[in-house]
Amino acid sequence: MGENNTVGFNGDHVNESMGKAFEDLYRRMFPTLKKYAIYLVKDTEEAQLILNDVFIAIWKNKILIVNEKAYLFRAVKNGANNYHKTSRLNYQLIEEEEVQEIIDAKADPYQTYVNKDRTRMLYDLIDQMPERRRLIFYMYRIEGFSYKEIAALLDISVRTVEDHLVKGFQFLQEKVLKNKAEFR
Repeated sequence: MGENNTVGFNGDHVNESMGKAFEDLYRRMFPTLKKYAIYLVKDTEEAQLILNDVFIAIWKNKILIVNEKAYLFRAVKNGANNYHKTSRLNYQLIEEEEVQEIIDAKADPYQTYVNKDRTRMLYDLIDQMPERRRLIFYMYRIEGFSYKEIAALLDISVRTVEDHLVKGFQFLQEKVLKNKAEFR
């Protein structure tokens, strides 16, 4: 999927073929990058803004990209990291204002608490996995990427994706069975 293509702009003169190269890059990579950005920031609109910033920077700065996949995924990850830094600051401001949580009147408060607690425990367990396995697990189970998409995005084999997922599920199963009382 064009891993070693050179896409970008040399010099000050931007001609029609360079514009077409940029458009081609955008059309090929945008859908995959959007899924990745959504996975990272958990917000569709923010993911869209991050992608817009990445592609605008490429266009404005006439960036020469040798390995487009690696460059674009790193740029999106950096954009997501910046988003998280600023959102943490905003969250602290909201916390200081002591905004009350909206509660669903129909929901059983105890069951809501138990479900929230179970979910938190599962995410804590997933966070204990090695980084690569955790990323693959989130991409597959949470974001809905296929094995093939994950393999293409991370530049690994489909078999490696399967292996990470099997080991991830085994890990979770062991931990949940070990702590059955907490998950009832």
